[in-house]
Amino acid sequence: MTSLPSRSWNNTWITPTPEQQAVLESTAQAIVIQALAGTGKTTTLCMKASHLQASLGSERRLLVLAYSQAGVVAIRDRMMKLHGSVPAGLDILTIEQLCEKLLGAQGDPLEKLEDPVRRRFLILQAQLALREVLARSPDDHAAELMAHDVDIDAFLVFEALAKKKRLDLQFEASDMDLHAFCEAEDLPYGLYRLFRHYERMRVGIDHEPRFYAEGDCTFEVCRQIELLDWDQPFEALNGRYGAVLFDELHDLDEGALAVLRKLVQSGNGVFIGAGDFNQHIHEGSFSVFGGAMARIRQCLPEQTELLELNVTRRFGSEICAALNPLFDVSFSPRPENADSFQRLAYDSDEHCVDQLLALHQQIVNGWRDLQGEAAQHSALYVVLRNPQDSLLLEWALGHEGIHYGCQGLSPFYQRREVALTLALMWALLGDDTEKHLTLGIVHAAVDGVLHYGRPVTGPDGVDLDRLAQGQFDETRWTELPGASESRKLAAMLLGSATRMRQYIVHGTVDGQAAPRGRAFAEVMALPSGVLDDAGAFCEHPAVRRLFDDAFINERERQSCRASLDRLTALARGIPVREFLGRLTLVATRSIDMHDRKENVTLRILSVEACKGREFTFVAVPFVERGRFPNAVAHEEAYRERNMLYVAMTRARSALWLLESAAKPVTPGPV
Repeated sequence: MTSLPSRSWNNTWITPTPEQQAVLESTAQAIVIQALAGTGKTTTLCMKASHLQASLGSERRLLVLAYSQAGVVAIRDRMMKLHGSVPAGLDILTIEQLCEKLLGAQGDPLEKLEDPVRRRFLILQAQLALREVLARSPDDHAAELMAHDVDIDAFLVFEALAKKKRLDLQFEASDMDLHAFCEAEDLPYGLYRLFRHYERMRVGIDHEPRFYAEGDCTFEVCRQIELLDWDQPFEALNGRYGAVLFDELHDLDEGALAVLRKLVQSGNGVFIGAGDFNQHIHEGSFSVFGGAMARIRQCLPEQTELLELNVTRRFGSEICAALNPLFDVSFSPRPENADSFQRLAYDSDEHCVDQLLALHQQIVNGWRDLQGEAAQHSALYVVLRNPQDSLLLEWALGHEGIHYGCQGLSPFYQRREVALTLALMWALLGDDTEKHLTLGIVHAAVDGVLHYGRPVTGPDGVDLDRLAQGQFDETRWTELPGASESRKLAAMLLGSATRMRQYIVHGTVDGQAAPRGRAFAEVMALPSGVLDDAGAFCEHPAVRRLFDDAFINERERQSCRASLDRLTALARGIPVREFLGRLTLVATRSIDMHDRKENVTLRILSVEACKGREFTFVAVPFVERGRFPNAVAHEEAYRERNMLYVAMTRARSALWLLESAAKPVTPGPV
C-alpha cells in the first residue's frame, strides 16, 4: 500500500487525536477498533475511507457498512461534514441492503413484502395450514396453535431472533427433536414450529422465495454461504470492493457475521471494523462478552490489529470520572471539554419526577439566562429503560403546561393498553355530549381492541387445498382493513361513547352482532359505581382479566400490568369523568403547542432511540436495582448493564443520574 496523505477531507478543523491517527496510519490488512462512546469511531472510519480512496484510486469501490439504517445515516452525515458531499465510489449500506443487492444481481425476481396487513394475513394462513397438519398428526406440545390466532407481534419478534441467531443451524447440530431443543434453549415451541412452517411456505419446495420481508435477504445469503466451505470465497462477493469498513460492529448477529466473514475471505482488500462493545443492546446480537470477540477474530486474518479509542470528544472529566468505575472502562477527556455530573437520590417516584421538573426549570431559566437566544432550542433529554416509567412524568409535565416530546415511545395515553383502558372508562360513562378522548387515543384503543380481543378463528375464505400444497392464497388480502381503515373507524367512534361501547363488545358498530368475547362484555356490564374512582377501575379484576386472558406473550403481559399499575396510581381517588377530562386537556394542550410550533423543552427517549446520539443535557431517572437495570436472567445481565451505559454516555455538557436511595446501583461496576 502506498503511503497515505495526512488528510483527504475538506474540513481543516477536524484534527485526529493520536488514537485516531494510529488508525489512519496503520497498514494492517485487518483492524478492529474498540471505541468508547463519543470517541469518534464513525468519524474515524470515514476518515480512513477517505485515505483509502486516495490510496486505491477511483477505479476501486469501497464498501462502508453499518448494522442499522440509523448507522447508515450517521455515516452519510459524517461524510457530508468531511467532504461537503458523499464521495463517489462509496457504497454505504446496511448488511440487509448489501444482501438485497447480491440477490438482485443473481437475476431472480426479488419481491419485497412491506405491507404489514398482508404479512399478518400470510402468517395467519401459515398457522391455518399448520393446524391442518396437526389435525392429522396431533402434537400436544403445540396445543396453543390450535386454540387461538397466533400473537403476530410475538411471532415477528421470534422470527427476527431465529434468523439473527440462525437457530435452525443450532437445531440441526443438536441431534435433538424440536421440542427437546426448545426446552433446552428456553424457546417457545409453538412459535418455533409455526416459524418453520411459515418459512417452508415462503420459500417453497424448490426454494424459490415468493417474497422477502425485512431480514430475509440476509437470511437467504446466509443459506447460500452455508453451502460453502468455511474459508471458500463467495463468488458474488469475490473482488467486488477495494476495502470494507464496518461500523456498529457491536451489533453483529450470527447472520451478519457469516456475511462479514465471506466479505473478508473473498478478496475485498483491507477490513476495518469499529464498535463500542458496551453498546450491545439489541436482542439477537452478541457482544464481546463470553468469547464473542474471539469468534469475530476467527473470521478475520490472523494478524488483525486491535486498536482502541478512549479519548472522548463528547464530555469532560466529571462524566468520565463517574463512568469509569461504574462500567469498568477507561474514558479519557480532552482537556478543553467542560462538563458536569451530579448524582441525585430519590425516595419515591413522585420525588424523582419533582427533581426532573426542577432540572427542567434550571435549564429553561438558568441556561437561557447565560446563553440568550443561542439556547432557545435547549432541552432536557430524559432517557428511560421502561416505557411505563413515563406515565407519572408525562402527567406532571402536562399539568405544568410543559411542551414535551417522545422518541422511541408514544405518549402514554396513545399506548394501546392504556388507550383501551381509557376507552373502557369512556364507553361505560356513556355520555355522548362530551368528547372525552382525542382521535389519537381512540385510534390506539381500536388497535387495543383488535390486539387484546383477537378472535379464535383463522382467516376465512382461503383455499385450504392451496395451503395444503405449501402455497399462500393471496386472493383476499387486499380486502382486509389496514391502518387507514382503522383510522376511519376511530374517526367514526370519536363522537359517540355509545358506538365505542358497541365496538368494544361486538367488534363492530352493529349492536346486533354476536359479542366478540366474554372479557370485554364483563367490563361493559360493570355497575356505574366503578366510575366513582378511576384508579379503582384500573385495578378492577374484570379489567385486569382482560389483559391476563389475552393471547399475548408473558413479557407483554407483564408490561401491560406495569402500565396499569402506574395508571392506577395516577387516577386513584379521581372520578372517571374528571380524570378523562383532565387527561384530554393534557393531550389537546400538547396538540395545540405543537400546532403553534412552540419549542419542545423536554424530550423523553427510550434507550434504543438515544443510541448513537448525543445531547447537551441528559437525565437518567428511575435507576434502581431490578428496574434500571431490569431484573433479568444471568445471560442477559450484560445487556441490561449496557442499556445503562448507553443512557449515561449521551450527554455533552451535563449529566444527572437519579438513583433510588433504597435500591442504589452505584458505586462499583454495574
